[in-house]
Amino acid sequence: MRFYDDDTAARDDLLSVIMFDISQLRLGQKEIKMFTTNSETHDKLWVEFELEVSPQSSGVCLSNGILVATPFSVLKVNSNRLGAGLVDSSHYRDLETELSVQDSVDLDLKTAERPEQELAVRLDFDIPSAEKDFMEKRKVVVGQALHKLLELNSPLQTDKVPLVGVVCSGGGTRAMTGAFGSLKGLQTLGILDAVSYITGVSGATWAMSTLYEKPDWSQKDLAVVTEPIKKEMFGRYQSIFSNEQHYYYKQEMEQREADGLPVSLIDLWGLFIEHLIYGKKCDSTLSDQKRAVSEGQNPLPIYTAVNMKTCLKGGLKETEWCEFTPYEVGLLKYGAFVPTEDFGSEYFQGKQIKKLPETRLSFLIGIWSSAFSVSFTQLWSFVTGHTPSWNPIRETITDIETDTDPSTLDTLLIKPATMTSKVITEFFSSRPIVSQVYNFMHGLSLHWDYNKKSSFTDEKDTHPDAFPNQLTPGDPILDLVDSGLACNLGFPPLLRPHRRMDLILSLNCSWDSDQFMVLKQTQQHCTDHRIPFPDIDFSRVGKEAMKEVYVFEDEKNPKAPIVVHFPLANLTFREFKSPGVKREGKDELKQGDLDVSSKDSPYRTRNMAYQPEDFQKLMDLTCYNVLNNRDTLLSALRRALQRERVHEDEDEHEHKDHCCP
Repeated sequence: MRFYDDDTAARDDLLSVIMFDISQLRLGQKEIKMFTTNSETHDKLWVEFELEVSPQSSGVCLSNGILVATPFSVLKVNSNRLGAGLVDSSHYRDLETELSVQDSVDLDLKTAERPEQELAVRLDFDIPSAEKDFMEKRKVVVGQALHKLLELNSPLQTDKVPLVGVVCSGGGTRAMTGAFGSLKGLQTLGILDAVSYITGVSGATWAMSTLYEKPDWSQKDLAVVTEPIKKEMFGRYQSIFSNEQHYYYKQEMEQREADGLPVSLIDLWGLFIEHLIYGKKCDSTLSDQKRAVSEGQNPLPIYTAVNMKTCLKGGLKETEWCEFTPYEVGLLKYGAFVPTEDFGSEYFQGKQIKKLPETRLSFLIGIWSSAFSVSFTQLWSFVTGHTPSWNPIRETITDIETDTDPSTLDTLLIKPATMTSKVITEFFSSRPIVSQVYNFMHGLSLHWDYNKKSSFTDEKDTHPDAFPNQLTPGDPILDLVDSGLACNLGFPPLLRPHRRMDLILSLNCSWDSDQFMVLKQTQQHCTDHRIPFPDIDFSRVGKEAMKEVYVFEDEKNPKAPIVVHFPLANLTFREFKSPGVKREGKDELKQGDLDVSSKDSPYRTRNMAYQPEDFQKLMDLTCYNVLNNRDTLLSALRRALQRERVHEDEDEHEHKDHCCP
C-alpha cells in the first residue's frame, strides 16, 4: 500500500509504503489490521481485509514447484509507426489506459480460440534430453580413456563411469591464457578425454569460445590451436580503436537495434573482445557449438553469467546464476530454460511472443566478461573484499509488525529518502553499463510456497527472495553480468543435483592474494543452499606453505564431489622446465622467472594483451603445474571411480526441493 500527500500545487509526494504478507489472512474471513505509519507521531492506520474465493473456475496450471504458468491471453493490435507502415505488435492484458473526464471510447475486440500450445520455456530442474543423449555418448569416450589411464583389467560399463568436470576461473586475458595451458596439460596426460563438462567464468569463456569453434578441438594439439592468438593478440589490441573498427562497431550496433534486440555498451565490449581474440567478425552462435559435442567428442561447455537483483535494505546485490550451453540457456534458481537459439527472443507467461535472431557469440562473450558493469558499492566490495565503511543513503525501513511464522514476512514500513539523497545514492549504486536481454520468464507467477525451496535464502525482510513481486519473473529485462562478481569459479552449474559430479578439477587464475577465496565463496554458497560440497578447513590450509595442487574430499558426505584445486602459483616451475628436468643456463632460468603475484606483473587483470613471450610463459606455467601433479590427478580419478556412488532420489518432488540457485 502506497501513501501520498495531497498537494494541489505540485506533484503528490510518496510518504510511505506498507508491505503486508497476505498469506497471513484466512480465507472467507474479514480481518482488521492496524499499522503504525509514523513511529514519531504514532499515527495509526486501520485496514479491513477480506480474502475471497475467486469467482473464476479453476484451470490447469503448469509448474515446476517454483514457477507457475497460467492460461495466456494477448491483445493483438495494428498501429502506425513513422516510416515503417503497419506493424503487428503484442500488448498484454494488464496495460492501463488513462481517459480524460467525460471522454468516451469505443473499443471493439475480437476473440479467437487458439489450440493449446506447449510452453516455450522448459520448467524443470533436470538436465534437457539433448544433454542426456550427449552424456550417453561421452561416457563411452570417458570409459575408454579411464580404461587406458588407470590400466583397468576390463572396460567400464557406462553406468559405472564417474563424472568429471573442469571449472576455469575468470581473470581476463590471464584466465584465457591460463585455461589454454591447463587444458593442454590435461590433454598431454590423457585426462582431458575423461572430462565430461567444462565451465568457464569471464576470461575463461574467451578460451572456450575459440576452442569450440573446432568440432574436434580436444583431439588437436592445443599448442598449435592457440598459436594465432599468441602471435596476433598484442597487435590486434593496438587496433581496437582504429577508424575501420569504429565503423564496424557502429554498423553492428545499428544492425542489432534494427533486429529488435536491446542494445547496451556491453554489446560494444563484446565486439572489442571479438577483435582481440578473433581478429575479424565472428558469425558463430552458441547453438553452432552443438557440432563440437554431437558425438560426445569433447566435454560439454557451460558458460556462465549472473542476474543482478537489488536487496531492499542496502546497495549491494544478490546474484542468480545463469548457465549457457549449446542446448539451452536458463536460470538455475528458478528451473527455467529456453533453447539457446531462442535466447533473446520475447516471451510472456512461458510462450514466445516474438522470435528474434539468435545473438552472435561475440555479444554473449560481452555478457560473460562484463566485470566493469557493476555498481560502485559492488565494485568496491569486489576489488577490496570488504563492504565499504560508508553506507549509501537509502530509504528508512522499519519492522512495524513481527510474525513468528517463518513462512510469512514481517510487515514493513518504508519511508523514502529525500530527493537529494536519492540522487547521491543512484550516482553510487546504479549500474551505468549493463546488458539488456529480454526476460524469458516474464509473466510467470511464483508458486505460493516458493520460498521454502533451497534455491531461496532464509533471510527475512532484507533479501529480494522475500518479495515475490520483486523477483526476476516480474522483470521484462534480465540484467546479466559477469559471474565473476559472484564467484570467480563457475562451480554452481556442475553442482546441480542431476549432474551428480564425482570429481571437479578447479583451475584458478584469479588475481587474489588468497588463492582459496574462490573456494570459500563456493563453500558459503553451498552452505546457504544446502548443496553437498567438501567441508574445507581453510584456517589450516591457509597456514601451510603454498602448494601447486590441493585435494579436498569429504569422506563423511559421499554426495559431495572430490575437488582438486590448482592455484595460480609459480613454485617448482622456476627450477624445472618440465617434470623432473631442471633448467640449465641463464636463458632457461629466465623462462621460469614468472611474476604472477606482484603489482608489476604483466599478468594483472587490467592488461588486456600480452607480448607473445609472456603469453607462452604463462601457458607453459599452468601446463607444467598440471603435468607435475600427474600422480595426484590419477589418484583422484581412482578415488572417483572407487567411491560409493550415492544417487539422488529420482522422485520429481525431491529434485524440485533441492534445486540449485
